[in-house]
Formats: sequence, structure tokens, C-alpha cells
Amino acid sequence: MDHFDIILALARAALETKNPRTTHHVQQLRDALAEADREQSRKLSRLLTAAKKKQEMTPLAFEEMRQAGVSVRHQLSGELLTRNTPLPHDKESGAPLIRVVFPDDPAGAPPVFPLSLSEAVDDLLKEWTRLDRLAKLQASPHLRCLLYGAPGVGKTQLAHYIARHLDLPCVEARLDGLVSSFLGTTARNIGMLFDFANRYRCVLFLDEFDALAKARDDAHELGEIKRVVNTLLQCLDAREGRGFTIAATNHEHLLDEAVWRRFEARINVPRPDANARRQILRQNLSPLTLDATGQSFLEWLSDGLTGADIASIAQSLKRYLAVHGEQKSGLKMSSALLVAALRRFVVLNAKLFSEEKIDAISGDREELDKVLVQAGLNQSERAKILGVSQSTISRSARPKANRSRKTAVNG
Repeated sequence: MDHFDIILALARAALETKNPRTTHHVQQLRDALAEADREQSRKLSRLLTAAKKKQEMTPLAFEEMRQAGVSVRHQLSGELLTRNTPLPHDKESGAPLIRVVFPDDPAGAPPVFPLSLSEAVDDLLKEWTRLDRLAKLQASPHLRCLLYGAPGVGKTQLAHYIARHLDLPCVEARLDGLVSSFLGTTARNIGMLFDFANRYRCVLFLDEFDALAKARDDAHELGEIKRVVNTLLQCLDAREGRGFTIAATNHEHLLDEAVWRRFEARINVPRPDANARRQILRQNLSPLTLDATGQSFLEWLSDGLTGADIASIAQSLKRYLAVHGEQKSGLKMSSALLVAALRRFVVLNAKLFSEEKIDAISGDREELDKVLVQAGLNQSERAKILGVSQSTISRSARPKANRSRKTAVNG
């Protein structure tokens, strides 16, 4: 098809309206091209998939903003940041100080958090639909958030999510460019970073924040860190009311006390609870499917892990199925094959699970069965995971019961 790039751009713009009829017409065009030009058909399929994901991840607050015609981009002062805007660089090394993620860039899976955190983030976004009410109350929406928690819980993902749904570019500071061994250069780079962020309408994201905002009373640090923190505090104060700022750290205990006070919201991003783990597994296992027993086993096994750890397990299962799964099984993985895949996973990923869980997965059938009992699985579920009949499970449990009765009688 001639001028397909123009048609693709028109389809992308049309899908932004989230009109079901528009989606249907684009699907028809994709199907019509399936035989004539498979590459063009695949491009439309990717476009439809991206539009569907974006629609699924749209929170209530953002949907209200869209319907009300509210754009944070027009609520903040500053110039429009575009892909052609020159970016700041370190003067000595030439390393870029930032990278920019735009709202229309391809997005990964939406973050999944416990319900209380999801509702809090939804409220934070919803504040931008209530600016008139906030003004009457002499209040303003949140503009500075500090995210802290273990590595892999989704802090960076959450920062990008907030920026995307506020319809703002995310200006992400690059530590390899900011931090310099030259005296005074780090403080100067921080000043350049904030000057850039204050000039344009954007979300400023300071990842690995503890590298810049360490406590000034640390005896192991030289005077340079004090100058850096003082500059950082001054820049945060000067940015007051001029843009949205998000910082993230894995080491909140290292932050200077004065830094904490600069943030209106201080959000502890936790490890996923049972419901969040279920959603993360479903999100990352697709298109691979497990039976209900295998799903329950994985939900229990992943207790205490981060979202990134769970995503890693899902990827490992897909790889194992591709190598060892039978062709006729398609995209389904049996519970028995799941256990075999997990045995391979614990070999390649030491220290991810507790020693008890590793011993159970790697050990014999009896050891694994003990852990499955602790996990609350019934005989039928345990039989599926162990790859035996339910009668075998019953027989293995019966001698133990008999021994217990004999001990009681003899006693």
C-alpha cells in the first residue's frame, strides 16, 4: 500500500480517541492486509495492542482529566519540551545529564501495587481535575514525591506512569553524567539540570536519589557532598510551584533529613501482596497459561519477592517451556513441568528464595510435599504438582497418621 506511513500515523491519532468504531475499522484494515502485506498488517497489530494496553492502564483520575479536557501540560508554566529540544551535557566529559521519556513513547506493562497504594496514586492524579476546588481551599496539588523501597518494587515504573498520565515528558537525571570527580562539577551539573527542568513543562525524575542527597553529617564523606546537598536543597526550593518532581531511592536511611522535608508525599513502595502478585504473574506469564494449581503454587512461592523478581520467574518459565515443552502442549504448562522449570530457575538464581523453599524445590518428592502442605494446598493440588496420583498422596500420608496413633497408644 502506497503512503502506508501516513495511514499508520492517522490510525495512531484516531486510536487516541478510544472510540470502539475507530478500533473496529483499524482491525478491519489489519485483517485486509494480512495476505496482501504481512509487514503492514503486523504494524497495525502492534498499534492496536499498544492502544489496548494504554486503555487498560488508564486510571479513573486520568480518564476524568481526559473527558474534562484537562491537561497538566497547560497548567504549568514553561516552554514546551519536544524531541528536538537540545539536552544539557556535562562540560568536561560531554556525557548527557538527562534522558527524556515522552508521554507517547511505547510503554511497558502498567505498575501493579497493593490496593491502598493504587488508590493513593489515583487520588494524586485526580487532584489535577479539582484545581478550582483546591484554589478555593487555598491549596495546591502534589508537586513533589519521594518514592522509597527495595530494588525492583516498581519505583521507576511508577514515576514514568505518573508522568505519562499527567501528559508530561519525564526528564530523568542520569547519574553517570551528573556525578563528577572534578571539584564543584557535580554541584554545577545539578544546577544545569534544574535550570533545564524549570525552563520546560515536565516531570523531573531523580532516580537513585541517595547518590546526590546523602546525609551531610556522614563522617566518611568529604566536604564535596555537603556542597552538593546544599545545591540540591536550593534547587528544590527554587523549583517550588514550577514543575512536578519525583525522587526515588533504595536507601532512604542515607538521605539527609532536610531533604525529606522538601517532599510533600513520601511514599513507601512495598513488595507486592497476594493480589498484586497474582496480577503481576498474569501480566508477565501471558501468553503462557498455567492451571489453577500451578498458579496458586507460584503465588505462594513468590511471597516476599519484588515485582521484578516475579517477572524474572515468568520469563524463565517461558524459556523452559520453549526448550523442554512438547509441541502439542502449545502455550500451556503442566504443574509437573512447572516444578521442573523452577528447579532449573533456582540453580540459575541463587539466594532469591529462602533456603527452605530452595531445598523443597530442589529436593525429593517428600520434601516438596511438606512445603506444599504448609502452603495450604489440598491433596488433589499437591498430586498435580508432584506429578503423581491422588491415591499416592493419600498412601504417603497414611503411615504417618498410623505412626502418630501408635505413639499415642504406647505413651
